[in-house]
Amino acid sequence: MTCPEHGYLFPEQARKKGDDAFVCTRCGKDVEVGRVIKMSKSKKNVVDPDDLLEKYGADITRLFCLFAAPPERDLEWSEDGVDGSHRFINRVWRLVLECMEKIDTQQVAPFSGPAGDLKNPAAKALYIKTHQTIQKVTADIDESFHFNTAIAAVMELVNTLYTIDLDTSDPETNAVVLAAINNMVLLLSPFVPHFCEELFEKMGHKGSVLAQSWPKFRKDSLETDEALVVVQVNGKLRAKFSVAAGTSEAVIKETALADENVVRHIQDQPVKKIILVNKKQILVNIVV
Repeated sequence: MTCPEHGYLFPEQARKKGDDAFVCTRCGKDVEVGRVIKMSKSKKNVVDPDDLLEKYGADITRLFCLFAAPPERDLEWSEDGVDGSHRFINRVWRLVLECMEKIDTQQVAPFSGPAGDLKNPAAKALYIKTHQTIQKVTADIDESFHFNTAIAAVMELVNTLYTIDLDTSDPETNAVVLAAINNMVLLLSPFVPHFCEELFEKMGHKGSVLAQSWPKFRKDSLETDEALVVVQVNGKLRAKFSVAAGTSEAVIKETALADENVVRHIQDQPVKKIILVNKKQILVNIVV
């Protein structure tokens, strides 16, 4: 913003007048709103870090700065990006507290064996995702200093955790979830140390999270010879099952249609189409 008398203005030095017009708070003259340009102190379009620290705290400010761009690129400021980092931290907080409420940590220990020992398909997929995330974050920090992709990998793990049904009493799944959230907090601790310190205590651990050993990935738990199939009926989750890698689409669709829970929700309605998306996990959406 520029004033004909005072030149470039800080945002707080302009007052809104009407829908798209602004005036200078110092002289009352109309202010010209220019195009978006690179941040510069001389143009007074910089962001005061003290304002961010006061509103979001040091952890979220740091998380946004590290996530927004790799070290070799300039940081492009985005208010939505800061809010996104804030929402992500809140998701992690809610996830961990929910896990602590529903899992008896006195009776269940975090799973630490090979993925091949797990029977539950969803638990096995989560465990493999956890160790893939440890491998990815470790390499991004130690080798390339690409903190943005390291943070993105943890975000993917959080998304996977949110697909797990914690209302079941399956001890195997609970043990894998505990292992996943323990590792997730350790992986996030370099980026949001104060937040992770608080979570670490909430999880019942003693000492500081920063004094813990860095997690190690298991080479025997990085790949799977099975694929998880998620089945939806009219966009709503109705079933999950695993198939061998390379199973044909025809067999997957046939198995999905034969699932007991899917049959109950289709009933006598005619199937209009079946949409199959084969990516990291296979999604089958049955439209009736």
